[in-house]
Amino acid sequence: MDNLKHYIRKHYGTQKKCAAELGVTSNTVTNWIHRNPTGMLKHMQKIVGEKNTTPTELMSEVYFHEGEIKRRTNG
Repeated sequence: MDNLKHYIRKHYGTQKKCAAELGVTSNTVTNWIHRNPTGMLKHMQKIVGEKNTTPTELMSEVYFHEGEIKRRTNG
């Protein structure tokens, strides 16, 4: 379940820096990791424009992580 954490760490260093750069709270980033990764897609244009990533890479990470959360919560 750490794939989205790794993605954030790779592009921002920390969850706190990610939150600051995207103009959200640290709690929002935590929510993306544990409950609602698709919320991160609201910031796709900024992430792709400022980081070395593509829309496809970001969406892949987010949707894979969403599936992991569903599998974990649904047994």
